[in-house]
Parts: sequence; C-alpha cells; structure tokens
Amino acid sequence: MAKKKTNARHIKKKSNSAKDEDCVQRTQSSLSGVGIVALLAIALFYNGTSSKNNSRMSTTKTRQSSNSKDAFLEWFVENGGTFHPIYWGNDRAVNVTIEAFPSYGGWGLALPLLQESSQPPEECRVENTDGIPDSEKKPIIKHLDPLFTVPSSIIISVQSILEIYATDTSSPLYLPDFYFNVNKILTQAFPNSRGLAKQGMGLVQQDVIIAIYLMVENCHHDYTHLFSNNKGSRWGPYLDVLPNYTLPRLDTFGDEEYSALNDDNLEYTGRNSKRLLGQIFFDDGAAVANGSLKSVVQDMIRQKISHGRAIPASCISFDTFHRFVTIVSSRSMVLKGVKYLTPLAGMINYAPKVEAHQQDDDHSDLTRAPFDLYHTLSKDNSIIVRSDRDIFYPKRLNDGAMIQIFEDYGPVDSSLFLEAHGFAPHENPNNCASISGSFFLRRNIATGRYDENADLVLRALKNLHLIHPKVMEFEALENVCVKQNLEVVDDGLHVGVKPASDSIALASLLLGDSDIMIESFESESFFALRDKCIAAIRSGDTERMEIRCARYPGSGRIVRQALRTAAGRAIANFEDEGDTEEKLLVQFKQAELQDRDRLVLALRFRLEERKILTLISSQDELDPSLDSVKNKSMSLENLDKKLIAFASFVESLALPLNKIEPKVVGNGMRFGAFATTDIELDSPYISLPANLAIDVSTAQADLDETSDLAALLRKYSDMNNPQHNDGFDVLVLFLLHERFILREQSRWWPYLDLLPSVDELSAYHPIFFQEKEIDRYLAGSDVRRLILRYQQRATERHTALSSDLDANLVLGSNIILDKRKFFWATAILDSRSIWWKGKRHLAPLLDLVNADVSGRAHKTGIEDSDDMTWKAAVTRASRHVQKGEQVFENYAQPNYLLFTYHGFILDNNPNDCALLDGLSINRNDPGAKFAHQFQSTAPTFCIRDLSSVKELQEFLAVKHGVDDARSYLVQVLEERVARLTEAMDTDIHTDRTTLPRVRFMRQIVKNDLTHLLHALNVESSIPHSE
Repeated sequence: MAKKKTNARHIKKKSNSAKDEDCVQRTQSSLSGVGIVALLAIALFYNGTSSKNNSRMSTTKTRQSSNSKDAFLEWFVENGGTFHPIYWGNDRAVNVTIEAFPSYGGWGLALPLLQESSQPPEECRVENTDGIPDSEKKPIIKHLDPLFTVPSSIIISVQSILEIYATDTSSPLYLPDFYFNVNKILTQAFPNSRGLAKQGMGLVQQDVIIAIYLMVENCHHDYTHLFSNNKGSRWGPYLDVLPNYTLPRLDTFGDEEYSALNDDNLEYTGRNSKRLLGQIFFDDGAAVANGSLKSVVQDMIRQKISHGRAIPASCISFDTFHRFVTIVSSRSMVLKGVKYLTPLAGMINYAPKVEAHQQDDDHSDLTRAPFDLYHTLSKDNSIIVRSDRDIFYPKRLNDGAMIQIFEDYGPVDSSLFLEAHGFAPHENPNNCASISGSFFLRRNIATGRYDENADLVLRALKNLHLIHPKVMEFEALENVCVKQNLEVVDDGLHVGVKPASDSIALASLLLGDSDIMIESFESESFFALRDKCIAAIRSGDTERMEIRCARYPGSGRIVRQALRTAAGRAIANFEDEGDTEEKLLVQFKQAELQDRDRLVLALRFRLEERKILTLISSQDELDPSLDSVKNKSMSLENLDKKLIAFASFVESLALPLNKIEPKVVGNGMRFGAFATTDIELDSPYISLPANLAIDVSTAQADLDETSDLAALLRKYSDMNNPQHNDGFDVLVLFLLHERFILREQSRWWPYLDLLPSVDELSAYHPIFFQEKEIDRYLAGSDVRRLILRYQQRATERHTALSSDLDANLVLGSNIILDKRKFFWATAILDSRSIWWKGKRHLAPLLDLVNADVSGRAHKTGIEDSDDMTWKAAVTRASRHVQKGEQVFENYAQPNYLLFTYHGFILDNNPNDCALLDGLSINRNDPGAKFAHQFQSTAPTFCIRDLSSVKELQEFLAVKHGVDDARSYLVQVLEERVARLTEAMDTDIHTDRTTLPRVRFMRQIVKNDLTHLLHALNVESSIPHSE
C-alpha cells in the first residue's frame, strides 16, 4: 500500500479466492448520490485466506500481526485521532480499521461489515444489482463522507521536524546548527532548490528530511535500552506497521531490472536518484562538500541516546536511510506542495476511480476532483480524510468479511508509480507508452547536412515556442507519452495550447510520410496545405504559422495517424532487437516463479507499455466531422408550455410597470418581448423592483441564514478578491443550485426553465465550442484567440470552485464538478446579465428583449415612479414601438463581442469592427518607459475608422520609440490582411443549410478583412509626423 505523492496505484493479483473477488468486483457501481461512477474495488478478507502478490515483497517481511494492528489503532486514538462512524442499517455504526490484505502487500483500510453469524440489514442487502438504476442503490459510504481525522500531533512534515530540532530552543532535542547544516546540504546537492524554505521546497528534499527523522525514531524504537529515558519512541506503534524492507521503487533496481525496462530515461532517473541519495548521505561526492545527512542523523541520535553509548551501525546505514526514503515517498501525501506523512491515511491502497457521465438530458462532463478535496488540511493542521467514491455492499458477504476502501491517487502514468511508490499497477486508465520523437519522421535528419524542410520546421518550432530557442539544429521531436485512447500526456495545460500535438502536426506536414498524408487528404489538398505552411513560416507571422502549420484543417486526424504510425514503428523496433512480447512474457513468468520482485515489476511495466503501443497502433480512425454538430432546439409545443408557465410567473410578480409580454419567435431567437401597447421613444416600458431580479442580494435574501447554501454564498460574496466584486461566483453557485437541484421547487423555476438548456446553449455559445472548430472557421481572425482565452478563464474559474469542499458538499459533486453545467451558468450570466449601479442582474422578461442595430444604446437604471410610490430598475425604449411589435434593444457592441459572449452576430452592425489583438509593450521595447500612458500594456483595438487607426498608430509609436510609426502600422495591418485573405481562400462554403455558428464565424472573418482593408486605405490619409 503506497501513499500518494501526486498519485499512485496498486497491483492487483487474483488470490485463491479469485472467483469470489471477481464476483464482488463485478458489482462496480456508479456514484448514486453524486453522479460520479466510481470504480468499486472490493476485496473480501477471509480468516485463514492467504494470497501472494508477486509484484510486492513477501508479507513475511512486514510487521503484520494482530498485536501491531491493535497497538497502532490504540496509539492513533490516544494521540487524538478520530474515527467518523459509518452508519448502516437501523442506525448501526461501525468505524473503519486497518486489515492485512496479503494480495496488496500489506495493510489496507477496511470497513468491517459483519459480526459473527450476523447478516446485513434487509434494506441494505443487494443480491443482484444488475439492472438496478444507480440512483436506487444505497451506498454504505457516500462520496465525501469523512472517514477519519488525523491530528497534527502525529503528522510529520519538514516544518514539524524543524520545530523540534531547529526552532524551539527550549526543546531537549534542539540542535543549534541543525538548520544551517541541513540547508547547506540540500542547496549544494540540489543547486536550483530553495533548501529548507517553507514555500517551494522540492518533494525529494522533503522526502530525505522526513526520512532521517524516521531513522532516529526507529533507532530509538529498536534500541530502547540505549536511550536515556529508557522508554521507547512515541512513534513505536506507527513504526511497527510500516514496511521493514526497502520498497522496490525505481532507484532500487539493478542492471538486470534496468535491462528489462529497456528505457534509457527511466534508467537514468533511477540510477541518478540512487547516486544523489548516496552523495547527500555519505558526503562522498563533489556535489555535497562539507557535510552529510549521515552526520546530521548522528547528531540527532546523540541528543537522545544515553551518554557514552555507541550508535548501532544499522541506525546510520545507507540501507536504513534508503528504506525510509522509499517509505516516505510512497506514503506521504502532498497538499499544496507540502508533504505530510500521515498515519493511517498512508495505508489506503490504490484503485482507480472512473468518472462517468450522469444519465440525464444534459450530458455531463465531470472534471476530476483534486486530491486535496478528499484530504482537508484544517485550521488546526489536522487532516480530515474523506471517501473519494460511493461504496456499495457486495453481492455476497461471509462472516468476517471486510470491504477494503481504496483511493485514486490521481491522474499519473505508471512510470511515476514505479519511480516514487515501488509498484506497477495492472490497471491504470492514465498509463501511457513512451514513443521516441524520431518515429514521427519519415527518415532521420542527417546531422550536419542542410535540410530545407528541417530548417523550416526548426524556425516554426522556435516561433511557436515549441522548442528551446537555443537549439541550432532540428534532429527529432521530443519523446511523447501516449495513452491508449491516443491522448498525449501533458499536451498543454491551457485551452488553445497543445505543444506536443502542434509539434507532431507541423513535423508531419513537412517531414512526415507523404504517402500517409496523401491518403488522409486529396493529393492536391496535401500539397496546398504544405505550401501554405511554408509560406507562413517564411512570412514570420507567428499566428499564421500556428494556423497553417499546426492547426490546419485535418491536423487532428494527422496527429492521430502519426501516433498510430509511430507506435507501430516502436513495436517494430523492439521486434527487430529481439525484444518480443512473447519473450517478455516468458521472462515475466520465470521471475514470478523465482520470487524476483523487482524484475517482476520491471517486466510488468514493459508488458503494460507494450499493450498500450499495440492498442494505439491498431486503432481505427474515429473522427466525426465538425459538421455533425447539430442544432439542438426544443419543439414549439414544449416552448409553448414553458411560455405559459413563465407568463403566469410574470403576472405573479405584479411589476409596477410592464408594457411587454413574452412570445415564441423562432428563427434562432426562441423567445422575444412584444409590446402590449404603443411605446413611445424614451418612455419606460418595464420596471423591476430590486427583489424581482436575480443578483447577489436576492440570491441570499430568501435563504435561511443558518443553511449551508447561505453560508456558501456568504463565503463568496464576502471574499476580498476583485473577481468576486460583481458577484459572479455567487450567481453561478446560485444558478446551479436553483436550476439543477431545486428545479421545480425554486421560486425562479418558470424563468430558469425558459432559459436554454445545457444542450441548447452548447449548440450556439462559443464557450462550448471545440478548439478544432474555432481554429478552422476563425482562422486569421484575432477573435479566435479571444474565444480560447474566454474558455480558459471559464475553465480556471471552474477548477477553483470545483476544488472547494463546501461547494461539493452543498451542491453535490455531480453538479459542481460538471464542466458543462458550470459553462452553462457562466454563459447564461455573460449573455443575459443586465447591469445597473455597477452590478450584474438577471432580469426575468427584460432579458427576453432581443438585439438589433437601430436606435440608441440600451440603458437600464434606477428610477422613482412619477408618484414616488416605487423605486425600481427602469428600461426606456430606444425607439417607437407599436402594439404587437417585437421590442428590440441596441446592445451597441461589435460583432466579435456579441458572438463571443452571446453566440450571434448582427448584419449591418454600425458598431462592428475588426478586433486587433496580440500587441504589447514589453520591458525591452524602446518605449517601455512610456507604457504608463496606456491603461494596459497589451491593449486590444477595435479597427473600423480613421480614429481607431490613429489610436493604433499612437500605440505603435510609443512601443517602438518613434515619432512616425506609419511603417509599423502598415506592417501590422498587412500581416493580418494576409492571414484573413488566406483564410477566405480556404475551401469552406456556407449556405442556408450551414450551421448558424459556422456562418457567424465565417462572416466575422470576412468582416475583419473588410475593416482592415479599409484601415489600410484610410492610413494614407494620416498626415506624416514632422
């Protein structure tokens, strides 16, 4: 059982009771209460049953006994540990415990279900769960249920060790030079590290400090008679349940294991780790002069051992040091960059949790919950450990049965498990196979020989920041690690950034297999794409390079084909070297029979990697066309039903003033507001008192102040953070609660039900669009980057809120983790909010007023009635409207903003312009010292007339430190005109049958080109500066 760093996983090998385990494990179920499908890995522990997991050390090497278990649990409670009761059936309660699970190599967290001769309550027993809806299954433990709390007094961290040996001068163990010596050792061994800094300390550095502390306490525990107080270490019961062997992680391998791995990178990592640990422990290398951790350990022991007593050799041996380093690296958890060795929590074994889509009308997209959501660091520095999944009763239970409780350590590949935890899982949905970058090229690049295409690839990679700028010659792409679903690991952590995919797409176009490329495209299309890429590279325009060389039409398909081809080449390369899968299987079986644990691990890792390569190379292409996206509109009958309910709701509001009514419009607008009487220009036609709009105040007004939801909303409304000033997060949380939890019970339901659903909104709002669609249809326009940044901001906001434990507990993880639902709430607020008094509001009925380009700009403000009987938000007509006509308002925004935040554009929009983005004043620019003249050093420009062109020219003059920036202005405009002209020449045709979203994007590109060509014409009328 390895504990998490970022993640880890456990090996599962069927025991003699494999049949029963299979039966139990087939009850893997979906999360019912929270909508997350968790992998329920249940292992039954039967008295007298023994099984041996060949991937772990023999259980005879561990301190597993009933006595050590009971002593540890007693010690845990005596030191303030708390077990949170698990209630099941007739309010009976049971606590989690630890139990020996031999097939997992040691202890595991368990839930005892039955006493002797007892059976589970009838209402909890499930004989056959097949066909039972997830929502009807009753879990024993629910997702996010607290299991136990570990007090700070028994949590070990670097900081807690420093408090004993370096901070508290009154401590009997205080060593005046401890901090200085250890800090010096760390900074010399790790030149780029921050030593013992509280923030930003490396994980390996934390491992070794915690390890030396355990060495001292273990020495005290094993040789109690040598120590001055003649009492054992306070950590004795915990030490007795830790492995008494060195875990078989990567840096414990020898030549034979590294040979079996056949991975130069992993071998280097393992050998380098062992070398570095030896240097800092023994001080036998130049990397660490003047001091060693061994000498520090000796000083620490001398503070505790009786005077004149010799320190036993085993207490200060490298083997002991290495053993505890492996224990700390495998069992400590990482919270916000800090490692905590946490008793009991470190005994939870690994099983992956499979997220799934909720079964409802709006298909879910559940984001993986962060590890610290289930491990909460409290204000008193205790850690509460929660279940990361629902856990159900198995189909069969025998007397003495235990349900083992597992954790998912996070989305990491098996190489990290091997490196830090000492095991290689049988099942890892996040595992990947490493593929050499050279396998993506049709031929090797000759070193020292000029290759025009290789030179072009290098230029593009540098311009796109996909390779180090100091690389002088392109030889091959970087190695990539690929999952069996063709997902490239770490291929960009931000929307719009895909370094691996972009590099592969670029190299495939210029240096890949022409035959494969021509098969994927018509031959003429392929050569045209390549020519456009070459022209883009030679132009020096980075944006154009990205679109034409990395994000060209069909680039995603080309990347997938390149991955399949490269995986096939990797397999062929292994086969040519005699490294066949059959040979590996024979070696694996022999190693198992000989109990050679480390060799078994190495070979299992290789076999899993080979399996992934085989799956990748044999996958069929499944790339549905972008045009397969369909509009998801509701039937008129359903709209009419919703409208009737909403009209009744509006009537119940008893608005002080209302001259409009809702009606079904169609033509993509769904609903509109129609005049019930003639409305004169500038006359008020609707008024909304403060309590009849949804805003931060009304969201909280009707809530019980003691409710969890009220506390959650207060938390976000009170946070002293600029991003909360407009109440966005409060309103997102409120919308999610009212729309997806309360539903018909919500006061606002008739209004919320009238809003577009998640599926409807995803059909036209850009926040939902796929990157490949944005890249294709907005190529050449700066609006492309605007939408990608918008999606990234929304993703970051969702990540922050979904990581909040309170939000998960109040809303349920099936709601707050659902990215599509969060994007729905975000898009609703961005597209429908009406502002007055500097705050956003959702205004039922008023937000049904559609947009056009006539009249003055829309304005809503607070007014008093003529007779002073009411005060409300009032909207006045921007033009005369006759009774029965639809009321429109002029949003007075350019099409790029209307499209990005609302999902539509307007024809003949007088406020339209071309967004010009991507310019900035950098610190090395000649005019950097004058950057304060502008509100932003990276402003955006709305180019449409002489005034906007002059504004751009003034910025360029300051940036370049010149009086006349005409040449720079022309360069900027011509560069974008070239992009847009090329984009308009692509083979994309639109007509009445084309999806509106596609037509809108193509129209934006066309309009941008028109505006910028006009800007080039008016540029000539700007007088030259003297």
